[in-house]
Amino acid sequence: MKIIISDSVKQSCLYGGSIALMKGVSLLLLPFIAVHLSASEFGRLEVITSLAIIGSIIVGMGLQDTLFRFAGCAKDKQQQRQVSAEIFSLTLIIGGFALLVAWFAAAWFTTLIPGEPSVYEVRLVLLMLALEGCIAIPLAWLRMNNKAGLFFFVSSGRALLQALLVAILLIFERGVAGILEAALLAAVLQALILGYWQIKDTGLHFSRRTSYHSFVYSLPIVGSGMVAFVLNGLDRWVLADYTSLIDVAVFGIAAKFALAMILLLQPFGMWWSPRRFEVLQRIDGKQQVAKMIVLGSCLALTISVFVALISPSLIIALLPDNYHQASAYVLAIVLVYLFKELVELFNIGCFHGSTTNSQLIINIIGASVGLFAMLWLTPLYQVWGLIGALLLAQVIRFILFYKVSQYYLPLDYPIINLLIFALVAALWLFVGTQINGLLSLFFTLIASMICLLFCAHYLHLFRLPRFSGEQVSL
Repeated sequence: MKIIISDSVKQSCLYGGSIALMKGVSLLLLPFIAVHLSASEFGRLEVITSLAIIGSIIVGMGLQDTLFRFAGCAKDKQQQRQVSAEIFSLTLIIGGFALLVAWFAAAWFTTLIPGEPSVYEVRLVLLMLALEGCIAIPLAWLRMNNKAGLFFFVSSGRALLQALLVAILLIFERGVAGILEAALLAAVLQALILGYWQIKDTGLHFSRRTSYHSFVYSLPIVGSGMVAFVLNGLDRWVLADYTSLIDVAVFGIAAKFALAMILLLQPFGMWWSPRRFEVLQRIDGKQQVAKMIVLGSCLALTISVFVALISPSLIIALLPDNYHQASAYVLAIVLVYLFKELVELFNIGCFHGSTTNSQLIINIIGASVGLFAMLWLTPLYQVWGLIGALLLAQVIRFILFYKVSQYYLPLDYPIINLLIFALVAALWLFVGTQINGLLSLFFTLIASMICLLFCAHYLHLFRLPRFSGEQVSL
């Protein structure tokens, strides 16, 4: 039997490989970092790096989504290159301004961040952020042009270099500063490689018209991102204020293992996100988009079950005893990330058009609810209170995004079948919380994955390939 692997599957595999190397290496380094940093130092690192979340939003200016939107709808390849050159030029200008801010405003930022970081540590984070926009646009352009091989090389190369530098600098007892120094050096090298490739491929061209339209389209995205910082970044600050840096460290460990859910889903998202508007313009575009969103939802639910079942055992097996409490939080944080990813799948209607104001309003509502709940529940229930607030906010965001997106772009989803599939996934999560022992866990993982795969097939959410012929295409 001959199996033909389609180009889209090959690209997804390469994206998946790059993501696995980038984040997988970070997860593998966690036990090493946990040994060389005290829990309070690890908590301080979590708080400092949370600054990178809001910084990347501001510096990136939502231009990656802008590139997907306007270059994806361009008439031909030449116009796509023109749009890409104009957006990259705008990114370089923003990055240059960010470098100046990073150098001179670091001392002021230290007064805002809990955990008493040094000016040097904050400056390292801000300098790295100034480069992120110049990295994000070329990476997005690689994805739009199906350059998955080059994407794999520059992304995994940065991850491996950063991991090597972190190990060396921690051995020489550089501590938190050494981890940040490693991240900055790896980012500089990646920015140089990608910048050279982008300029060679598209050149540079500044356009006031494109800049204006980019800002109009992206400012609500930036606003939404800054609001989203409340639910992904500010949570560490709130926890540090009401509990301790040790609790921040334990929460951070649990969040990093739960993040595997997002990482395993990213190959699909990285392949689908740049193409969704292009697919939408086809004759049967709505049907195809709905089909892909349903597929992504099934993947998200299946991956969530896998990560939630296996992560507690990994935490206990790999990390020192003072981090074992993190195993109790993983399942709940996986659910937070699940609803976050479902928002990314179902929100296409809010991006369909010339502005993105609706998503800004929704994110403001979700963040407001989340912030109020965090400030109310965290003093009472510590880490559990914070997680409960985050889950409530993400559920509200999902409901609102689904409703508003359907208003702007009605799509025909098999809602009943999706709910049945979600119920089956929830039952496996419940079963997973009742088992003990590695052998029982192994069989539960295998059984849950097979069950969910066939459940999606028989609910017509996903079709398994047939092997009756001489040749199978994937």
